[in-house]
Amino acid sequence: MNAVTAEWGKIWSLRSPWFCAVAAVLLTAGMAATLANDFLYDIDQGRLPESESLAVLAPLTQATQVGQFALVALAMLVVTSEYGTGVIRSTLLARPRRGDVLLAKTAVAAVVGFVAGLASAAAGWAVTALLLGDHAGTGEPVTACLRLAVVAMLACMFTVAVGFLVRSAAGTLTTMFVLLVGLLLVDARIGRYLPAGAADAFAAGDGVRNLGILVAWTGAAQLAAWLLLARRDA
Repeated sequence: MNAVTAEWGKIWSLRSPWFCAVAAVLLTAGMAATLANDFLYDIDQGRLPESESLAVLAPLTQATQVGQFALVALAMLVVTSEYGTGVIRSTLLARPRRGDVLLAKTAVAAVVGFVAGLASAAAGWAVTALLLGDHAGTGEPVTACLRLAVVAMLACMFTVAVGFLVRSAAGTLTTMFVLLVGLLLVDARIGRYLPAGAADAFAAGDGVRNLGILVAWTGAAQLAAWLLLARRDA
């Protein structure tokens, strides 16, 4: 708990995490609103029938993929900001059990990711439902927003592990972009077993299996980070 408290104080003593959290909410809500407006514009132009409806979750899932990267940047800062300044040496001297450092940083990133992810999803849902009005399809807002928050939480935990593996901000962001978005271009038969495909399917409401795949990838990344952190110099 002392390690978690220390990491919590360190991350919120910076301005960047605050900006990232606010940006995640604004990006998600803004992108969801844009996609909802595109749908309404198609109806106005006669490309879609007046009776057409759109599930709120459809644009929201896509919008979350955009806003999620602000949270990935936040989680990245938990690790890479210390490697960039050399503070990581002091952290490891103060807490020689390196597994504690990894666990504490992961716990902080998980909490922030879940809370900010839930706020982003709720804001996006509210904006989308308001804009669509009578054209909004049925859906369970609480369940959908909780799923999106879990995806954001796991993405942040994954990012912390990648941060320890790569130890650079640019490398971490690039890796997470490929894992969470780039792999969506892979053939669906393979992609459903990869982080991007599993996250997209779970966010859309496709079962516990995809959550298990996400957890397995995150756990594997955390294990790799722990093994490497224990064996190399800061």
